[in-house]
Amino acid sequence: MRPRSLAFLLPLLLASCTGLFVVHDPQSGVISAGQLPGFLKSVRCELVTFYEIARSRKAAYDAMVKSNPEAAFIRYAYFEIDPRLFGAFTLELKVTDVAGMGSGTALDYRQVLGGGAVDVTHVGPTLSGQGTNSLIWAFLLRQDAQLAGERKEGSPVGGDRNCYIGKIGTLDELELLAEGQDPAREAFTRIRIDAQKPLAAWLRDNGAMMSANFLAAPSSEVAEPAQMFYSFALQVSGGIEARYSLTNARWTPVAVQALATATQNSNLQLYINGPGAAFANAAKAGGAAHVPPPPPLGSSQRPMHVIVEGERQSGEGRSGGRMLREAPTPLPRSKGYFLTPLPVFPPAVTQ
Repeated sequence: MRPRSLAFLLPLLLASCTGLFVVHDPQSGVISAGQLPGFLKSVRCELVTFYEIARSRKAAYDAMVKSNPEAAFIRYAYFEIDPRLFGAFTLELKVTDVAGMGSGTALDYRQVLGGGAVDVTHVGPTLSGQGTNSLIWAFLLRQDAQLAGERKEGSPVGGDRNCYIGKIGTLDELELLAEGQDPAREAFTRIRIDAQKPLAAWLRDNGAMMSANFLAAPSSEVAEPAQMFYSFALQVSGGIEARYSLTNARWTPVAVQALATATQNSNLQLYINGPGAAFANAAKAGGAAHVPPPPPLGSSQRPMHVIVEGERQSGEGRSGGRMLREAPTPLPRSKGYFLTPLPVFPPAVTQ
């Protein structure tokens, strides 16, 4: 095929790759399908390691706080996770393909007129297509999950399932593993923050900072840590551009610019829930309270009283009445109540 024909056909071929019948698998690029099982295991192991540390720190803090509250906070500050709840994490992979003719495409027709005048007609056609393909995987992880350090019979050393080799005994040992100080026992690839601190240790430190206004604050002024949410996004772009131009006495020039780009977005989101996680989300819309909601008007606990203001003269019948609401009665403090149903939103593609 001649170069001129190839340059003209290339934009059309590239644009056709963005149709509904041609889907680009999001599991290609920086994170491929073969890497996903190992990556998801790393997320699981980092989170379960953090769960274990948070529970162990809470037990150690409770044992020391009465005798030495300051030392207990310095050594064992923790984010209280609720073992009855699920934690969650979502992985989103998105690929955006763009192809077409760029702004450098031009058709300039030149014609010499009489008297030295020159007539030039310029046409700059454009054509582009864009396809966006997304994948969202959502996972639940029990927040009472425990590390299975013991190797099961018949499984390889370290196990494909286990996070660490060998049994984990004390909190100090667990802290060393979280810090990555014993890499020989790790059976997964660590996720590191700023290429240094493992994710489990980073979550532990963030939880300790969040608890400063809860564990070390007066009981009447506490700010209760309710939920931790983290989002980590990565974007990688690549593309190719081709140009062809022809210049002669009539065409000055005929130029075609074809380009194609592919952008992969990877997004990992972590949800770590404390006892008040649901209330924290409801409170954003004014749907959570620390006192019980009043009973419905007209119920036996909150009757609707009608007072008849008086009777009219004989033969005129009874007058209408007006409705009086009882003054609210102070209610005892409680952990929390939902005033309105909590909305649930499915995972959505990021913009």
